[in-house]
Amino acid sequence: MPLPSVLGNYEDNEKRKSSVAVENCADINWDELGFNPVPTDFMYVMKCEKGEKFSLGSLIPYGNIQISPFAVILNYGQGIFEGLKAYRTEDGRILLFRPEENAQRLKIGADRLCMPSPSSDQFVNAVKQTVLANKRWVLVSFVYAWPVQCNTVN
Repeated sequence: MPLPSVLGNYEDNEKRKSSVAVENCADINWDELGFNPVPTDFMYVMKCEKGEKFSLGSLIPYGNIQISPFAVILNYGQGIFEGLKAYRTEDGRILLFRPEENAQRLKIGADRLCMPSPSSDQFVNAVKQTVLANKRWVLVSFVYAWPVQCNTVN
């Protein structure tokens, strides 16, 4: 079984224990946090033109996605998502739970829907960049990341 992927580490474990929750973490009422999606600070966008491979992609501030009313995702449901967990260990590292397996499932789903898919490396890199950009949201629990792929062609 593959081990979780390590993303990052705080330099000083004592600092993490005493001040990270106050200084570096999102302003969240943890007692009232349910299972509803909570927008974070950044999202990753990667595009693929018809007949081409996926672009490198980039982090952008979280926001709405502009989409045509004729987009295939809206009219035929040609879209997939993969959910995976990012969590922080007691020593401050951030881990992803088997992201390579999520990448493989996304590829299988894309193949079934006759869609191109990013390479496993592109997928994992995009997830890692997104989680690290949003690391203030990863505290003692976990963050559930939802990579989404959809066909927006008219």
